[in-house]
Amino acid sequence: MSTLLPSSSRIQEASPGCYVIHAPAKINLGLRVFPIRADGYHDVETWMVPVSWHDTITYRPEGPLRMEVTGRSEGVPPEPERNLIGKAALLLGKTTQRTATGCLQLHKAIPTGGGMGGGSSDAAHTLVLLNQVWDTGLHNEQLIELAAQLGSDVAFFVRCSAALCTGRGEIMRPARSYYPLYAVLILPTQGISTKEIFQRFDADTQPRIWTGNWCKWAALPADELNQVLANDLEKPAFAFAPWLESLRDTAAVAIGQKVHMTGSGSTLFTLAATAGAAESLAETLTTVLAHEAQTMCVKVLRRT
Repeated sequence: MSTLLPSSSRIQEASPGCYVIHAPAKINLGLRVFPIRADGYHDVETWMVPVSWHDTITYRPEGPLRMEVTGRSEGVPPEPERNLIGKAALLLGKTTQRTATGCLQLHKAIPTGGGMGGGSSDAAHTLVLLNQVWDTGLHNEQLIELAAQLGSDVAFFVRCSAALCTGRGEIMRPARSYYPLYAVLILPTQGISTKEIFQRFDADTQPRIWTGNWCKWAALPADELNQVLANDLEKPAFAFAPWLESLRDTAAVAIGQKVHMTGSGSTLFTLAATAGAAESLAETLTTVLAHEAQTMCVKVLRRT
């Protein structure tokens, strides 16, 4: 088992005593969900990849623990006890027997309720940042254990590297595409409820047939991979939000290739082999979708 400390290369000292870390979003290149467990969670199999779009966390050490939220701040509580990055700081402090102090400034770019793991990434990167700045000396595995207490996706972002995630999402092994991948994100003007999507998933008793093969998928170029991706939560999400299925269909017709949902939605995406191809797709989608959604080109990151 590795005992390496989390890489400090993600952390920058913006000015003396002021530290900055970027917290990337993720997309799910395929998501398989299993029946609900006795503890209320679901086992999953999912290929998660970080992308080149991020929130930014800035830490200043002076004073008691407090938070500032800027950017897409609507619906993001500024109190540390109610915000996931504040909870991450408090958990790390409790675990290492130190008082959590300082100002955490969160600049939100990734929308909430979009299925891109923005809040989970923020929490994980807060652990990575404060572990370094506070010199608590926890190793990757220890941070991953803490991250799993904060949420199912949080552990992935400690390493923040493409991985096949199983269990609740906290068990990871490297799973990188053989080819460079780019994605065009389609960001609807509204999010959807993760809780509602899983409730509808649990209520559906029809058998699910899964034909995906993660190893084969990793060996496919973007155009072929885009043809085979599947997400078990699309059906309940589209039943809950028919407008999202309509948006998906409109986008797919406009660009002549499949469009997928990431996580529990509402963000949609399609893959491209090059930045130029992604930009061309985004141009078309921006015109067709008009006021229904924002589009954005990102690169799928192998490592951050």
